[in-house]
Amino acid sequence: MNSILGLPLRSRIRSYTPAVTLRRLLCAGACALSAAVALPVIAQAQTAPNKSARPAAAKPAPQVADAAKAASQAAQQAQDAADQVAADSISPESLPKDQNTPGSNARDGIVLLERAGKPLGLGTVLAGDGRILSALSALGHGNDIDARFADGSVSRVKIGHSDRAWDMALLIPQNARWKKGLKASRLSPTKTGSQLRSFSTIGAKDVAAARTIVRGRTTLIGGDSELLQDALELASRFKTTDVGGPILDDNGDVIAMVGRACAPAPNQPCSQVPYGVPVSAIKAFLRTVPATAVPPAPWLGIQGVADDVGPVRGVRVVSVHPKSPAAAVGLRGGSDKSNADVVVAVDSVPVMTPEALAEAINQRAVGDSVQLLLFAGGKFRQVSLALRATPDTPKAKAKAAVAPAPSGARPRAPRPAPSNGPGY
Repeated sequence: MNSILGLPLRSRIRSYTPAVTLRRLLCAGACALSAAVALPVIAQAQTAPNKSARPAAAKPAPQVADAAKAASQAAQQAQDAADQVAADSISPESLPKDQNTPGSNARDGIVLLERAGKPLGLGTVLAGDGRILSALSALGHGNDIDARFADGSVSRVKIGHSDRAWDMALLIPQNARWKKGLKASRLSPTKTGSQLRSFSTIGAKDVAAARTIVRGRTTLIGGDSELLQDALELASRFKTTDVGGPILDDNGDVIAMVGRACAPAPNQPCSQVPYGVPVSAIKAFLRTVPATAVPPAPWLGIQGVADDVGPVRGVRVVSVHPKSPAAAVGLRGGSDKSNADVVVAVDSVPVMTPEALAEAINQRAVGDSVQLLLFAGGKFRQVSLALRATPDTPKAKAKAAVAPAPSGARPRAPRPAPSNGPGY
């Protein structure tokens, strides 16, 4: 018999990362210590002489209730301490290196969100898109947020779209494009059981995968007091810096995102708890993303015309913006063909018209380096430059989006935002 309830046997075997194992060991010792302190108090209260008869349904003595409460608080503090010790003591070198596990394969699509080097939460790169899905509650005031990608590179991000009710935010990288992302799962999160994996921060620079269980669907209270009727109740614990990360199925696809919502309780104030944002809510959120919530367009900073100069054909530079990447490497423009530079190729790909040059530049991202093959004064030369975002004001950007750009400096239209997000 090689399966149980239709699931492969390997999915029934518990497997923990070093982070989870250490956390469990620390918690076991700490919780045992707190219990050892509290139990004698409870036992003493329970075995104290009973001077008067007490009805069978009488309430516990006050000291018993106080001792039980103290034990519960001590156990909670011990668990929190174990989480912190585990996170601080495990180095990235000790993380599992098995590239065949869903968590390892998905690591490239997960980012650490931080402010001034301090972790805030996690995020998921949308497959084939580059934008990042995360939890709005993890971002605080939303300013000065950096995304640390799997290769260690860091990009400043801005909030392009958000949903307070479901605690979701779409982050737009400002100076780079990370192309490795995750796609949505087609499986039911309530039927996958122990196959699910979530992620936890390890120190300040890395994450590790751990088993996660979805208990079922529940109703929570989201932002602006909106009812979340399809929220996923999670049985696992999550640290503050784990919020915003994905929950993956056994294929490494996103089946939910960890967010925060209010858990209603009778006669008690609502307390914020981690929960799973279902893929259906994520898709609905991405369908409402405004067309302007896209990464900034890369900017070369020239205006040019198609022209034949000597033995070559390319884009003759007419003018150069004084604060552009083109000006920084000394491109020359003007009406004098003998002095003006002609852009012949971008990264060895010939460009003979301003439209072709614009297309070649727009395939890159802000922060990318490109090599230009230039011709001027009867000689070829090659320069390398880093593309930047256009310094145009919002009004100028809107105008440029309507009329075709006369050069390779800007796109003829803004990059369209996917209606439902690639892979989602």
